[in-house]
Amino acid sequence: MKTITFTAIIASILTILSPVLPMIILAILMVIIDTGFGMWRTVKLKGWDNLLSKKFSDIFGKIIIYSLAILVTYFIEMYIAKDIIAEFISVELFMTKVVAGAVVYTEIKSIDEKYEQVKKKSFLRGLRKIVTRAKEEKDNLIN
Repeated sequence: MKTITFTAIIASILTILSPVLPMIILAILMVIIDTGFGMWRTVKLKGWDNLLSKKFSDIFGKIIIYSLAILVTYFIEMYIAKDIIAEFISVELFMTKVVAGAVVYTEIKSIDEKYEQVKKKSFLRGLRKIVTRAKEEKDNLIN
């Protein structure tokens, strides 16, 4: 009986959170990738001896804070602000997506900074150049 009740509670919670879980997973993935780039930077610039387990514990704090920020925004949006937002914007879960986007943007910028410290060039600027060239080529083909 206890197992069925516990399973039902977990299933209910997962059902309520299912729309926001992909955003939380993306945030966690970005934190893990950023940590990997941080390790890479440390090893490249300072050597293996400077990898500290104390710094690894920071990953859990970031994951918890980012996940809670996304969850709190989701609950505020779903149970308080949904109707108000729907009057102006027809995007479902708009506030939650904005917060998740801010988290992803923060982590991408952090990854770019670490990459730039090691390679002395920004991959975001390089990506921007590629997109700009592709757009120019597309415009040239159309005209």
